[in-house]
Order: sequence, then structure tokens, then C-alpha cells
Amino acid sequence: MKRTRSLIAILFFSTIINAQTFNFKQQVAWSQTPAIHAASKQFTASSAVGILDDRTVEYKVEGKEIYLYNTTHRIFRINDSKGIEMFNKIYVPVYKGGSILVLKARTILANGKVVDLPEDKIKETEEDGRKFKIFAMEGVEKGSEIEYIYTTKREPTFFGSEVFQNGSTPYESVQFTLSVPKHLKFDAKGFNGFKLSSDSLIGDQRIIVGYDENVHDIDDEKYAERDPYLKRVEYKLSYNLSNSEDTRIYTWKEFGKRIYGVYTAITSKEEKPVANLLETINVGSLKNEEAKIEAIENYIKSNINIDKNLIGEDAGALDKIIKRKSADNEGIIRLFANLFEKAGINYQIVFVGRRDEAPLDEDIENWNRVDETAFYFPGTKKYLSPTSIEYRYPYIPAYWAGGRGLFLKGTTIGSFKSAISSFGVVEMLPYQNHSHDMEVSVKFAKNMDTILLNSRQILTGYGAVGYRPIYAFLPKDKQDEATLEIIKSVAKSTDIKNIKVENAKLTDQSDNKPLIISADVKSADLVERAGDKILFKIGEIIGPQEQMYQEKPRQLPVEMPYPHTLKRKITFEIPVGYRVKNLNDLNISIVHKDGEETTMGFVSNYKQVAKVVTIDIYESYTKTHFPLSEFEEFKKIINASADFNKITLVLEKEK
Repeated sequence: MKRTRSLIAILFFSTIINAQTFNFKQQVAWSQTPAIHAASKQFTASSAVGILDDRTVEYKVEGKEIYLYNTTHRIFRINDSKGIEMFNKIYVPVYKGGSILVLKARTILANGKVVDLPEDKIKETEEDGRKFKIFAMEGVEKGSEIEYIYTTKREPTFFGSEVFQNGSTPYESVQFTLSVPKHLKFDAKGFNGFKLSSDSLIGDQRIIVGYDENVHDIDDEKYAERDPYLKRVEYKLSYNLSNSEDTRIYTWKEFGKRIYGVYTAITSKEEKPVANLLETINVGSLKNEEAKIEAIENYIKSNINIDKNLIGEDAGALDKIIKRKSADNEGIIRLFANLFEKAGINYQIVFVGRRDEAPLDEDIENWNRVDETAFYFPGTKKYLSPTSIEYRYPYIPAYWAGGRGLFLKGTTIGSFKSAISSFGVVEMLPYQNHSHDMEVSVKFAKNMDTILLNSRQILTGYGAVGYRPIYAFLPKDKQDEATLEIIKSVAKSTDIKNIKVENAKLTDQSDNKPLIISADVKSADLVERAGDKILFKIGEIIGPQEQMYQEKPRQLPVEMPYPHTLKRKITFEIPVGYRVKNLNDLNISIVHKDGEETTMGFVSNYKQVAKVVTIDIYESYTKTHFPLSEFEEFKKIINASADFNKITLVLEKEK
């Protein structure tokens, strides 16, 4: 690594001359005489502080081959006992087909003593199919520092990313270096404030450096997604100058053409089985495009096992898939595409950017970011998820919608099939489609120590999507257990009768039939006596509600899985001889508007006709994303539902 370090020193000097705002610091070497660093005042409250996170990505030509070397060097200061616990295990990834060339670790005590990690303390483990070297630091105490460095070597990938932020540890300095042979030209982009230099040619290497300072930790927050907001750098190979100085490689256009060919190509051996399958599905008898889409999807997901881990040379062969009724993800996407093609259904393949992950970026063509695949139908403007068996058209996993995706529009030039690639928004179905409604009628028993409820929970759209797999995939006894738990949310009771579940089939998603779960419930927990008064815990009928407290300043905007509404209607008859003392407690109104449009709100009110009281509650969140500037309003609305949940009506005898 000495040569790279000297090149960076040169680059650092030239960068200062050319761009005064770029303050990259030369990397910290593994010192033979380490010493405790001066403590940063702003992070003294943290259990541990990253003094340095320095990462180098280096592509090296060795003979006729090229290899990828990654070096990571980290130093942490330990401030308290929790900080000690945080580093009781350190994991170093072992890449498939790769090797670890260097692995050193040590603890520097407050008195200056250095405790090196013995090699025999480094173990190997496997978790979730990935291999790691694992070790525990020795001698760690409050006020000490731990330092480790490792270098890996592996086959190259020409796309990559490094994330420089997590949820537990702030960093004083984070640094990045990309070093490649001069005939290769990479593009790199920093996100969320991570700073990068331009590409510089120094000797026989091209260098890009990046840095940031005083990088705060980001907590996990309710109704938020951290990953899109973490500081990171992404990089990819864009030019092989030994071949051409003008031809950009690994573009989104090239990706679209390649993958479209993979998914839409069909061999002569596959043609007849696919045509026969289309006849079996009987698509020809259906004139409506949506009906054809639904029929194809329902047949495939009902008859073919989708296993993303299926292996074998013919795992994606359509004739084999149809015969054995099992497929990997790529094979099932191919089957859908070719059936749509033969059925005359206009479709586009879409690679979605998840809202809960770092998104796909139009400028930096990181093919490694492409993961989830959907189909888009221009004729209906709706989507289908080919590999998610629990979803049915037009529903795809909620976090796939609402962000941007790469759309592949098929085109034919002569007999050659290709695709035009473009980015666009993967539209979420409107908020009116998604609800979790409730209708409850309440009667008091004659002795006034029990209430009788008739409850109907009515779910649509994504409100129902999470429940329908219960009735599709679980055995009957487990279905019944789950149904009881759903009903118990209305009243803390096991005295439940006349349970009825309607529209529970997965195919009921397609035309958004409401999933209805109803029952009669007898509950003694919702009423109490207080002398000659009756306390009716009416708020608990809507079930437990989230409550938000914010001791620390909010860091992230609000991100919800899907927009939705919640309509609840509760009706009860006041018992003869009683009146309700505090009905006005039921009146709550907190709404937020964007112009004339209400984007979120909680409104509850009541009306009384003779002895009958009807309570209407309407809660709404019409968007998935609310900016940080609207968080306080969002919190008030979330807490309003929690406040309603706490309402207890006081029934007292009439005078």
C-alpha cells in the first residue's frame, strides 16, 4: 500500500491548489508507536466514537489478470461500559473466492500500553450464508482505543458502494480512496454530503478520494427509513481507454438491452410448451387485458413453486419449468414475459428502487443496485410482482411503489428485439384504495359489568395484503389463532363467537374486495364500576395505537409503507337511567393541509339521537412521504389516535 499512500499525498497537494473547498486528509498509517488521540468534545456523550474509518478500493493488474483489493482501517475511542460491549465481537467479511491478506487488531490503553490481538483468537464463522473472520478485542476499558486493519483480495466487480454511517457510532473522520490502472476510468458519486474529488491521473494510476468529518450517527426512528439518508459513495467502471476513449460502458441503456434479452428470449424447445400453457390457462377466451393478466398470474402462482435459490443449468429453462412446476426468480420472470408476449399483452419490465433502501441513481449506473423486478402494463397503468406469491395484480410490495425505477420498453428492429431504458416513477395506487376500517356496535349487559360488541373490521388494498396470506398459506388451526388475535385487538376478551371471514382469497386483491373479519365479543375489561358510576373504556375499541415521544431532535423525514385511511364507526345505546358525563371528550380534530388538500389528519366526533350515540372517526395519511418540516404535525396526528385510545366515558345516574 506504500505506493498508493504516496500518490494520495501528491493528490492531496494538487487538490488543495485546484479546489480550496476539498479538505481530504492523508490516510492514517498503521503506526508502530500508537498513542491515544485527543478526544472530540462534540461526541463525548457517545458510548464509542469512530476516530477514523478509512477505506481503500484498489484495482491491480497482475500479469494478464486484474484483482480487487479492499483495505479497511478503523480506530474507535471507548467512552463507557456500553462502548465496551459494542465491540465484544468484530466481523470481517470473507468474500467467496477471495482471501484475507492482512488482519491486525490491537487495543491501546489509556496509559499507553498496547495489547495486540493474538492470531489464535481470530475465528471463522458463517451467518446467513456469509463467511466472516470474527474476534473479540482484548483489554478494552473506558478511555482506551481499539484499532484494526484488514486487506482482502478477490475477483473484481466493476460496481461498488461504501456506506460511512450507522445507527450507533459517530465518526470524527471518514475517508475513501479509489485507485485504478490508468486505462480504466471510473465514475463515482457521493451521497448525503459525502465529498469526492474528481478523477486524477497520477503516474500510472487514476485516483478518486473522498471524505467527510464529524459524521453523526443516525438513530432508528419511528415511521422513517435510514438507508436512503446514510452518507455513502457509489462507483462504477465507465470507460476502458485501451479500447475506446469515447465509448461509455456499463450504462443503463446497455443494462436494459442485456437483461431484456435474457428475460424475453425464447428457444425453439421452449416455444411449444409455452404456447400449450397459454392454451391451458385459456387466455384466448378472455377479451379484457386485466382479466388476461390476472389469469396468467393466478395460474403461475398457484401451480409453479418459485424458489430463488433453485440451482441447476436448466433452472431458468421454460420447458423444464413448465414440466417440473418449479422455477428460480429469473426463470419465473422469463415465463411471465413470454406468456404476456404470446397473449398480446403490452408490458414493460421495471427494476424498482425500494424506498427503504439506497435508491437507483440515474447518474451513477451501479448495476449492483438492481434487485427487484416488476411488470408494468401501460394499458392499465398498473403493476405486477412476478416473484412475490403473496401479492396479486395490481399490488406489488409497498416499498417498491412510490419511488423511481428503470423501465424497459420493448422495441423490435427487423427481427431483433431490444429495449429502450428510461427512469420514471413507480406510481403507488391512490390512498383511497388502502384502508383499515371498523364498524362496532356496543350494548351493555343488564348488570352493567359486561359489554357485548358486534365488530366488523373491513380492510382494503395494502390494509388487507398483510392479512390474506394467513388464509392462503397457514393450516386451519393457525388461521383460527390468527383471526382470534385480530379480533382481540377490538376487545381484550377470549369470549368470541360467530366469527366470520369474508373475501380472504389472494385473488380478491385484484378487484380490491374488502377483507372482512367480524365476530360477536363479550368483554368485561372495557367497563369498571366506580361507586355509582360506570367507566366505559370506549377508546380501547379502536385497538392499541402508536404513541410518539421525541426526546432527541428528529433527524429523518416521515416514510410510511403506504398511504391509507382509517374509518371507524362506533355505536352504543346509553343504558336506561344513565347519562354520559363527558361525551365532548370524543371531539378531536387535528388536520394538516398542503394548500387546499388535507394530507393527514385525525378527526373524531359524535352525535346523540335520544339514547343512541354514534362516533365517527376518520384518520388519513394520503402520502407515503412527509418532509422533516411537517414532522411535528405528523406526531400530533399520530398521538391524537393514541389520545382517543385512552378515552374513558363516565356514565352516571340521571337525576
